[in-house]
Amino acid sequence: MDTNLLPALDPAGLPGPTWLFHVLLVFTFFLHMLFMNLTLGGTIVGWIAHLRSSDKPDDANGVLAARLVKLNGFGISLTITTGVAPLLFVQILYQQFFYSATILLGWIWFAFLVILTLGYYSIYLYKFSGKARGGRGRGIWLGLSALAFVLIAMVHVAVNLIHAQPNLWTGFAANSLQVLGDAAYWPRLLHFILAGIAFSALVMTWWASRQARHGIDASINTAIARSGWRWALWSIALQVVDGFILLLVLPQDVLLGTMRGGVTTLAPLTLSILLGIGLLIMLARSMDPIAKPSLVTGTLAAMVLTVGVMSITRHQVRDLYLESAAPMMSPQVAPQWLNFSLFVILLLAALATVYYMARRVLREPATGENAA
Repeated sequence: MDTNLLPALDPAGLPGPTWLFHVLLVFTFFLHMLFMNLTLGGTIVGWIAHLRSSDKPDDANGVLAARLVKLNGFGISLTITTGVAPLLFVQILYQQFFYSATILLGWIWFAFLVILTLGYYSIYLYKFSGKARGGRGRGIWLGLSALAFVLIAMVHVAVNLIHAQPNLWTGFAANSLQVLGDAAYWPRLLHFILAGIAFSALVMTWWASRQARHGIDASINTAIARSGWRWALWSIALQVVDGFILLLVLPQDVLLGTMRGGVTTLAPLTLSILLGIGLLIMLARSMDPIAKPSLVTGTLAAMVLTVGVMSITRHQVRDLYLESAAPMMSPQVAPQWLNFSLFVILLLAALATVYYMARRVLREPATGENAA
């Protein structure tokens, strides 16, 4: 690796112990992933549901598209908000590598902000250009939003692969699009997309089955629950296959590092695999989620746990990628406990606010065509 390509460490040092920021990075990234999955997967599923919908008011696909669009009105904002903290912690722990990767991508990294804006506003253009059912011509806005969020996922996968492989920076400097040829790029991107589809489908299944059991639009909610269950089943099945492919295409030293890391790396990796297979078994147990509400709730809870465990494995894989650069990742530590205490207070307050907002929206949803 050409060390001349690495910028110097920030002389200010870290404002706290390294282990603390690793924990905070994984935790905040996990929170971000929950909302990101709803945004990415929900937009894709919503767009396909819209294309399959009819002009009938009782069409389940049209209702599903409307629900996902409504959910994304909140989900996109929360995805952006919860993405700030992990981005900051990445910059603290991997400043030399992350900043360099964004510079190597250049205009592509800046375009990400434009794409995000287009994806966000396309959701509202779809919503406010008429009722979110029927009217296939309006589907272009929902399709544009889905494309925008897939492109954003592509940018982030590229940044993560580039910043984790400083030994390849010379080639990326000549042509940053070389990252698309990385063996792990497409399996990694597909893994994120499939996770988003599965998670958003399970959330919709849980909500629809809950509504059906309370006698609210029973026929429509039953159809949505069954459709969401099938979406989740097939996306998880594909994700399990893709997960093994992703594991096998990792660089040899990274793959061996997961095996040699002992229980620290093997436990999360093994648990991730078992959870993925377990989810597939749970989904295959019944094709009628309405009849088994506890199975639906348990499957959604298992999916949340899977996202959390895979967040740990993802973080460990990044450190294994950067293992050869470890001697250049030892900044000074200058604790700032007052600032950290303030951060913890604000984080807890923010989580409490999000919980209150979600609870309020579920209990007292806004009505009317202009409801956000």
